[in-house]
Amino acid sequence: MDGIAQGRVLAWMHAMLLAESLPAFAGLAAQGAGDAAESTVGALVLADPGHELRALMHGDGGTRFDGPLPAFVDSLVGVAPQCAALHAPWSGEYRAADHALLLPEAVGLRHIVMLPLQRRGQLVGVYCLGSRTAPPALASLDPPWAAQVAATMAATLERLFDRARLLRSGMTDPLTGWQSRRYLHARLCEEIARNQRHATFATCIVVDIDHLRAVNERHGQPAGDRALLEIGTRLEAQVRSSDTLAHLGGDQFGVLLPATAAAQAVPFVERILAALRAAPVEIGTGTAAAITVSIGIASAPAGATGDRKAAADQWLAEAEGALHRAKRRGGNGWEISSAAATSAPGR
Repeated sequence: MDGIAQGRVLAWMHAMLLAESLPAFAGLAAQGAGDAAESTVGALVLADPGHELRALMHGDGGTRFDGPLPAFVDSLVGVAPQCAALHAPWSGEYRAADHALLLPEAVGLRHIVMLPLQRRGQLVGVYCLGSRTAPPALASLDPPWAAQVAATMAATLERLFDRARLLRSGMTDPLTGWQSRRYLHARLCEEIARNQRHATFATCIVVDIDHLRAVNERHGQPAGDRALLEIGTRLEAQVRSSDTLAHLGGDQFGVLLPATAAAQAVPFVERILAALRAAPVEIGTGTAAAITVSIGIASAPAGATGDRKAAADQWLAEAEGALHRAKRRGGNGWEISSAAATSAPGR
């Protein structure tokens, strides 16, 4: 292996060791070790029979990712039977009959490198790097070097998944099980970044339960908690899979509606109000209460630049400001922020 190729592999390994998120690591894996981007294609294939890893990947720090992602499979052997005997790095001729499921979107490949990713002596994944021209740089590594690359990748993946687990534990509200205020804020920052790049629309709404304190005082805290959970469930029934529902704390929920202008959010808000007006909320011991909500609507800050966290804070504050106006009007309705008032009238 020549010195230039060796330097590229070392730089690639170093970058992987410094990766701060699973998406960043997946992007490095897809690039390969300094090979020409048009000639190689890399892929991580990870065993995930319990579907835990894919959930962590898509919620790493509240960050969603549009780039190359690992392939999560229930069984590595089911995808490539030769994985059963893959105990050391292997390189050789690419054969579609054996390798197509490992690199499903690649065409014209001639060579492939397979690195087994092991944890505590068990195969937990495979890193595959295919090449359309000359064998990739990884193919020229001495066996101990190739084994070290595989060990580095496996250890880094374990670190990043552990990090994702810790982040996820702080992104979930312990009372309701829904996403937390912190998670919603991270999603708002992400939508602002998307807005800065592509001038897209997005809307945030804040839902506040009217007079929940009176339920707590009259029927006790457990009744208030049941009301909170029931209202959250009705909210969840209205959101799309692309939306984000979070419990902001106390008697408030927040919903992020990507690719949605403020005027387009109004029918959604009306459905929420209708769902809560349709039937009283069960609060336990055969008791039900008619509970309403107030809602504030705000669009993503137009032309936001610079600090995304500050822009997200402003966005949420505008939704909360609209909510307070709805409260002052007597509740059981919605108001829209002044910044988005030209899109739809409040009421």
